[in-house]
Amino acid sequence: MSTVLVNVRYEPFTLPGNDMEAGLLVSLVLFLLQPSQHTEVVIIHDYTLPGVNKLVESFSERWAATTILTATPAPDLSQLLVALTSFHTNDLRYMVLLCSANTTWTVFDMVSRHNLESRRVRWLVVGEDPYLADTLLYSVREGSMVGLTKRTTSDIYKIYSSYINHNNQMRFQEVGTWTGSNESRLRHPLFPDIVKLYRDFLGRELVTSAVTHMPFIQVKILKNGTKVAERGIDVSIINTLSSHLNFTYRVMVPADRKWGVVQEDGTVIGMVGDVHYRRAHLAVNEITITDSRETVVDFSYPYFFDTSSIVSRGPTEKNRSLAIFHPFSFLMWIVVGLMTLLMGPLGYLFSRVHHQLTQTFDSTHNERSRNVGPSFDSGRIKWGSEPGLRGVEMFCFNMFRTIIIQGNLLPASSWPLRLVFFSWYAFCLILYTVYAGTLTAYLTKPSFTKPINSLEDLVEARERGVVPTVTYGTSTLQIFKTATSGIFKAVYDVMDPAISFPPNVIVDMKNIVEKNTARIAGTVGLEVDAIKYLDIDYHISLGTFNPQFYGVVCPPGAPYTAAMNLVLGQLVQSGLVSKWQRDEVVRMKQKSGQGGGGRNMGQGRGTVKPLTLDHLQGAFYILWCGAVFATNILFIEAAVQHLATSHSNTE
Repeated sequence: MSTVLVNVRYEPFTLPGNDMEAGLLVSLVLFLLQPSQHTEVVIIHDYTLPGVNKLVESFSERWAATTILTATPAPDLSQLLVALTSFHTNDLRYMVLLCSANTTWTVFDMVSRHNLESRRVRWLVVGEDPYLADTLLYSVREGSMVGLTKRTTSDIYKIYSSYINHNNQMRFQEVGTWTGSNESRLRHPLFPDIVKLYRDFLGRELVTSAVTHMPFIQVKILKNGTKVAERGIDVSIINTLSSHLNFTYRVMVPADRKWGVVQEDGTVIGMVGDVHYRRAHLAVNEITITDSRETVVDFSYPYFFDTSSIVSRGPTEKNRSLAIFHPFSFLMWIVVGLMTLLMGPLGYLFSRVHHQLTQTFDSTHNERSRNVGPSFDSGRIKWGSEPGLRGVEMFCFNMFRTIIIQGNLLPASSWPLRLVFFSWYAFCLILYTVYAGTLTAYLTKPSFTKPINSLEDLVEARERGVVPTVTYGTSTLQIFKTATSGIFKAVYDVMDPAISFPPNVIVDMKNIVEKNTARIAGTVGLEVDAIKYLDIDYHISLGTFNPQFYGVVCPPGAPYTAAMNLVLGQLVQSGLVSKWQRDEVVRMKQKSGQGGGGRNMGQGRGTVKPLTLDHLQGAFYILWCGAVFATNILFIEAAVQHLATSHSNTE
């Protein structure tokens, strides 16, 4: 490493009472930290360092933003939590540790166990314990930037700065010497700029946690058991990071093969758990940034945007035997039937009222003028010689003839009745035109059952036996599980615990075929999963929901997140991430013949076809039913007539 002289102003500090030891400590700390009036300084001590009492007193009097923590008999965890997590300004916070090796071990053990590493905290360890350096090597994790002073003579200190070597081990390098005079110099910064420091990982081998899920990542297991990231969008991401930041990586697969969530007992599972417990340095695998996850890990800037969709079995073609009823809804058919039944009595009522009025006010009317209605004789319509009204059954029958475009055989001799007929004719004409056009469309183009295009459709489909599913251990499941109201709560309420939370993607997709489920997941991955696993026609919802961003998962307080953000920002702005997505999806579609081979019914549901006997079988059913019913009536009439004849002969 090349030498860079760092100019630091030396200010000798004299304490009242000629306490030279305390004055020496104050001068050393001032030399290393150069605090301003707004710098936040936390001093942790255990009274083991000579002169520490005077140092604490004088330091707190000179700088208002100073917090004093006493680590006797042991550090107070609650105070340490506040000191490391509660920031009053955007500046860095300096933690000055003036303790023995045992107390120092305890402090950093608390930091490690509670994941309190922070990019905004700098540690300065000052002490004379000979085991202090070794203690730090075994207790400090990556994420804690540590400066160490080691006293060589009464007034000379060697200054060391922590770093991670190419073997991922914590080490200290000498960066300067403090002599208590103007000759004191730092050859390198005590706390180097993190972004500049991690632009070069020195060829380190990082561990990344991953689970196979295309088009994002494909993990291949070699014959010797080594796991290799073979292809995918996220493989391109991590390869680019590796190239730009000078590191290599090896892949580990979490034991549960899940993405990872924070469970109710506080434990963390999946890839997120691997990073949280520092079994892995990072995870790049379609991992959604959520508030819950951000409490246990750090995320990079988002590099990918996605939404959630629903994949289910493809809509099935409706039964053609009932195709003639499809143009109208069930309620519409009820209304049309009631209107047909109502118009017969209505027409009869108008005719009867007109007839009575005519009889009352024109008693001298001749025989022809009193004849207001036709008579029915042997199936032929003719003017009767006797006055009278046709029965209500005749009006109902002719109203039915009109609605099926067979014409009305009843004359309208009065204007009220003519107006009734006129309105009924207009109604029937509109109804017939709409019905005929809609029926033609239904018959020439196949009609399908209602597809699932939204969460509301999914709740409704539960009545048809469709069960919503979400892969266990994903952020999508947490959204439904934690919902207290609205459509997310409604979907979760109709889930079946026995099958709604499959352990992995393969089981989730298999259930669509075998158990008529509907899977909820990220849209991009869902499309590829359907191509790969489904050998039936399927449907991906046209509506999407739950917008989500994917990021690189890093341990809490990881110092290299900022360096990765620079590279990720360049990738997103250049459009490379979008290109990798398109390339992977196209490749999977071209390869779909080797996978499931199903067809996305959402991309088109058939073309116009000529009508066949299969389309109009419903009409033949009606004709057949009418013939059967008429035959039964005929037999009943014959039986009644036979009984009547027999009774007459008996008498």
